[in-house]
Amino acid sequence: MNYDWKAGELGLTYKRTEPDGPRVTRSIDLVKFIRPLYDPDLEVRERFFIVGVSRSNKIRSCFEVGAGGCAGCVVDPKLVFARLLLDNCAAFICSHNHPSGNPSPSAADKNLTKSLKEGGKVLDIAMLDHIIITSDKHHSFAELNML
Repeated sequence: MNYDWKAGELGLTYKRTEPDGPRVTRSIDLVKFIRPLYDPDLEVRERFFIVGVSRSNKIRSCFEVGAGGCAGCVVDPKLVFARLLLDNCAAFICSHNHPSGNPSPSAADKNLTKSLKEGGKVLDIAMLDHIIITSDKHHSFAELNML
């Protein structure tokens, strides 16, 4: 018997099909960009988005990685980083909404932020912020030195 197994060949080609989007330098810039994506669910159910940016902080990708009920949603870090790698992002910002209207982070929010930040360090994809959005307020981990 021949036990000489050969793996298939993997090839990766990256080519942008669209130019990068607007530059994001402050949390309010991102809030204005991303708040409309939560409609009409902003006050109904929790949703979690990732915004990937280039080295010059221009938006390169924006995608939803979780949707749940009125009190939480599940986010799989493997899916977050798989997409950020495929989109050739240098950094990322997390954003999710709190249907309750209270923008304060929960213990679960803080734990997920820590986990995603550590995963980004390993892959050299910096976490720039985690923003919690409500209908009339937002909470920025970066602005409050919570990263």
